[in-house]
Amino acid sequence: MKRWPFAGRRQELEDLVRLARDPTAQGVVIAGPAGVGKSRLAGEVLAHFHAAKVTLVPIRATKAASSIPNGALADLIPRQHPPHLVNTLRWVADELLAHARGRVLVLAVDDAHLLDSHSAEVIASLVRTGQARMVATLRTGEPAPDAVTLLWREGHVRRYDTDPLSDLDVAAVLTAALGAQPDDATVRRLGEVTEGNALFLYEVVQAAMASGALSPIHGMWKLTGDPPLAPRLVDLIHERIGALSPELKDVLEYTALAEPIGARTLSSLTSERALLEAEERGLVRIRVDRRREIARLGHPLYGEVARERLPELRRRRRHADLVAALESTGLHRREDPLRVTVWRLAGGLGAAPRPLLEASRLAWSAHDYPLAIRLGEAALEAGGGVPASLQLATLLDYAQQPDRARAVLDATPEPEDEPTRARLVLAQASNLAWGMDRLGDALDLLSTAEKELKAAPTRRQVTVQRLGLTASAARPSDALRLSADLLAHDLGPAQRAQVLSSRALSLCYAGRTTEAVTLVHEALREAAAWRDELPALISPLHSTWAMCGYFSGELAVMDQAIASMRAALAGQRGWSRGEGSLALARGNAATLRGQLGAALLILHAPANHETALTVGGCMAAYAATQALRGEASAARDTLRAALARNRATWTAFMRWVALTRVWVAAAEGETERAAELALAAAADCRESGLAAFEAVALHDVVRLGAPAAALPRLTELASSHEGPRVRLAARHAAALAGGDPEGLLGVAEGFDALGMRLHAAEAAAHAATVLRRARGEKAARAATTEAWSLAGACQGPDTPALRGLAAPDLTDRELQVAQLTAAGHSHREIAQRLGIAMRTAMNHRNQAYWKLGVNSPAELAKALNRFH
Repeated sequence: MKRWPFAGRRQELEDLVRLARDPTAQGVVIAGPAGVGKSRLAGEVLAHFHAAKVTLVPIRATKAASSIPNGALADLIPRQHPPHLVNTLRWVADELLAHARGRVLVLAVDDAHLLDSHSAEVIASLVRTGQARMVATLRTGEPAPDAVTLLWREGHVRRYDTDPLSDLDVAAVLTAALGAQPDDATVRRLGEVTEGNALFLYEVVQAAMASGALSPIHGMWKLTGDPPLAPRLVDLIHERIGALSPELKDVLEYTALAEPIGARTLSSLTSERALLEAEERGLVRIRVDRRREIARLGHPLYGEVARERLPELRRRRRHADLVAALESTGLHRREDPLRVTVWRLAGGLGAAPRPLLEASRLAWSAHDYPLAIRLGEAALEAGGGVPASLQLATLLDYAQQPDRARAVLDATPEPEDEPTRARLVLAQASNLAWGMDRLGDALDLLSTAEKELKAAPTRRQVTVQRLGLTASAARPSDALRLSADLLAHDLGPAQRAQVLSSRALSLCYAGRTTEAVTLVHEALREAAAWRDELPALISPLHSTWAMCGYFSGELAVMDQAIASMRAALAGQRGWSRGEGSLALARGNAATLRGQLGAALLILHAPANHETALTVGGCMAAYAATQALRGEASAARDTLRAALARNRATWTAFMRWVALTRVWVAAAEGETERAAELALAAAADCRESGLAAFEAVALHDVVRLGAPAAALPRLTELASSHEGPRVRLAARHAAALAGGDPEGLLGVAEGFDALGMRLHAAEAAAHAATVLRRARGEKAARAATTEAWSLAGACQGPDTPALRGLAAPDLTDRELQVAQLTAAGHSHREIAQRLGIAMRTAMNHRNQAYWKLGVNSPAELAKALNRFH
C-alpha cells in the first residue's frame, strides 16, 4: 500500500495554516501523542506556503543525536567552524540564515522534543528575533528543551494540540486510501482498535487487507473479522512500549487479561512501584470512579500484543492469580462473580453449573453475547441440565443463531415440574417465531400450553409471550385488548415491562405515538428491577421509541431514542437483535433526513452480515434507500435477499417490504404502478388497524404525483394520528390536488423545519411544476431553486418528483460571486478577492439572483448553504 493521500482533519488543517501564517507570531508547534499524525499535518501546512517566497529548511531531531551539540543541525552547517570563533550559537544561526537566500526562512522541525539544547537555542533565537518562522511537531508527555517550550509560553509561536482521528476522519482517510467508502461498523471498529492513531490505523488496515479481513463487499469496504497483528505492527507497539522490566511486564500482562481491574488488586499482584511506573510510561491508565481506582491499558493494541505473546502456561497461572486476588476481597461488586468464573475457566480451575449459569446471565445483561454463550455451553457441559439448556437456547436465539438454538431445544428432555415446562414452551415459541418465521405454530403452541398449565402465574407467563408475538406481528387491536387485561393483574417487574413494551409497540402502529413513548419511558425507568432477568427487552423498547419519532415526524424523538439505546447497549459484543435494532433506527433517521448516503453506510454492515438470519429489516431498509437513490436493480436484488434471508416474525416486516416495493417500482420508472402499490399497502394497513403505516403509504401516493386518491383518507388521519408528519402529508395532498404552489412551498418549509429534507425537496419540486405550467418558467425559478437546494443536501436522491430537476445554469464566476455574497462579503471585498471590477461583481451577483429566483443575500445563503 502506497502512502495514503491526506484526508479528514480539514478544519484542523485550516486552523493550522492560519496559525502558521499569523502575523502576530512566528509559526506554530503541533503537539500530540505519538502516531497521531503530527508530521503529516505539518507537511500539509508547509505545502500551503508560497514556494517562491519562502525557503523551507527541514530539521529532523532524533534520540540518537539529542546528546550531541547541534546534532539536529549537523547536515545544515559546515563540519568545522573557524577556530577563532567564540559564539558558536551565532555562527550556526548565521549558517542557517544563509540558506534563506533572501527569502523568508521557514524551519520545519520534526520531533522538537528531541532537539539537543544547542540546536534548540539556535532555532529559538532565530524565531524570537523574527528572522525565521517555524512549523514544528512535538510529542506530548515527553520532556522538551526549555528553549522550545518558552517559544509558545512567551507568545513567539502558537501551540496547537491535535487529537486522535475522529470516526469522521477515519472514514475520510479510509475512503481516500481505499478508493471507496468503508461501512459505518468498519469505521467504528477500526476507530476503537486504533483509538484514532493514524500510524496504527495504517498498519492495521494494511494487515487486514493482506489477510482478507478487510475487503470490498457490494461497493463498500467491510471488516469481516478481527484484524491480525502483523509483525510490523507488533514491532511498532514494542517500540512504543519500550524495554520492560519483569515487574512492568507483570503489570501489562495482568491488565491485558483482566481490564478493567482495580488498581489495588493490580498492585497486590505486582507492586505499587511497578504500577506507578507503568502509569508514568503510559502502559496503563488509571481512572478514579468515586473512591475506586481502576486500571486500563494505555492503548487497546497493547493488550492484543501482550495476550498474543503470552505463553499458555503463564496465561493459566495469571488467571489463577487473578481468581485468588479477587476471591480474597469477598466478591462484593455485581460483576465480580462473572469475572471470577471466566478467570477460573481460563485458568483451568473449573466451575460448577450454578455459578456458570449466573455468570452467563451477567454476561447477557452486559450484552456480551459471545461470552454469555460460551459460559452457557460450559454450564451445560458441567451438568447444568434443563436450566442450562433453556438459558443457552434463549441466548442463541437472541444472538440470531436460531438453528443452534433449535438443536439445543430438541435435545432438551421434557421437564417434570410445571414452571420449567412453561419455560421450555416459551423458548420453543420464541425460536419458532423469531428464528423459523413460523408465527402460527408458535401461537398454537402457546395457546395449548395456556390450556394445559394449572397455576395462574405460570399461565400468565405464557399469555405475556403470546401478547409479545401478537404485537410484533402488527396486530394492534388484539394486542391492545390483551395488554389491557394483563395490566389489570399484579405482575412482576419483568412481566410488566414486557406488557408495557408490547402495548407501546401496538399504540405506535396505531398512530398513538405520545401514549406509546410514555409507556416506553415508564418501562425504562423501572429497568433496574427487570434488566438482569430479561436484558434483551432493552432493544425493543428503544426500537418502539425510535419508531414513534419516525411515524410522527419528530426527529428529536428518534435522536433521543438512538442516544439512549447506544448508551444502554454500550460494550455490546457479538451480533444480536439489539445491534440490528440500533442500526435500523439510525438508518431510518438518516433516510428521513434525506441523508441517503449516510443511511447506506449505517445499514451496509447488517444488510451484508455473513451469518445472522434475522437481518431482514435492515436489508429492506437498505433496499428502500437504494431505491430512493434510483438504484433500481440493486434495490430489487437487496429486497429479494431480504425476503429470502428473513426468518423472524419481525415487527411488521411485510409492511416495511410493501413500502419498499413502492420505491423499487418508482426507481424502475413505473410511477403509476408504484402509486398503485402504495394504495394497496395503505388499504391493507387500514384493514389491520395500522394507521402509522397507512399514513406513510398514502403520503407515498402523494409524493408519486397522485394526490386525489390519497386526500380523503389522509385528511381523516390528520385529525387522529399524532405528530406533524401526517398533518403535513395531508396539506401536501390538498395543495398538489388543488394546484396551489404557495401551499406546496409552505409544505416544503414545514418538512424542512422537521429536518425531512427529501420530503421538502419533493414538495418544492411539485410547486415548481405547478408554477411552470400555470405561469411560465420565470415564475417557477424560485421554487426550482428551493427544490434543487433541498435535493442537493440529500446525498443523491432520484425520485419521480425530483427526476429531471436541473441545477441552475450559473457560470463558474457567477457561482463564485454567489457563494461570497452568501457568506456576507461586500461587492468591494468580492471584487478585490477575485481580481475583477466592482461593477462586474455586481453584474454577476444580479445574474445569480435572476437565475436562482432570489432577491437577497439571505435567500441566496439559504439556497447554497444546505450543501455544506
